[in-house]
Amino acid sequence: MNNSHQSISEGVAVELYLDAAAEEQVLKFRELIYREGVQPVQGLMDDKPHISLAVFPITDPAAVIDLTREFALTVPRFSFRLGAVGTFPTQDNVLFLSPVPSVPLLQVHAAFLTRVKDAGINCSPYYFPGVWVPHLTLEFEISNDELCRSMKVFKESFTPIDGEFTQLGVVQFRPIQYLDQFDLQKGN
Repeated sequence: MNNSHQSISEGVAVELYLDAAAEEQVLKFRELIYREGVQPVQGLMDDKPHISLAVFPITDPAAVIDLTREFALTVPRFSFRLGAVGTFPTQDNVLFLSPVPSVPLLQVHAAFLTRVKDAGINCSPYYFPGVWVPHLTLEFEISNDELCRSMKVFKESFTPIDGEFTQLGVVQFRPIQYLDQFDLQKGN
């Protein structure tokens, strides 16, 4: 995998969703970078803040929905902290918030990818265990200048966001279409 990677423009994704308070904090931070002149792309797509567990090139969403529904029954809600900002070394200029690595996040990801593999569903190799970079995309396809301005806003204004993952969702994308959502288990 090299810097010439192009993101998948059409497909299906399985996403971890944040609790409402954390989601609101992410959206407020996204608004700060827009006020600094960053032109929204992600923000215009009705995109719910999330961390993708897996992305699948164009595929049958029904199989992914069924697998995700069953998996959600086994996953307790768990906490997270978004503690840093980052970007990938690609032409897409993706700006993201990075979760602090945690055992639960890595275990949930590995368990989900095991089920994906066992089901024979093709997943983007960028989401394989040992390769996956967990991230919450704030924006993409921004100019180099916008990326630099966003980093400045981050350094001056960002405070870590603590929350809880409460749901798994399945989306089809571009355009984004929310196909289904499943609550994670309470009290485990």
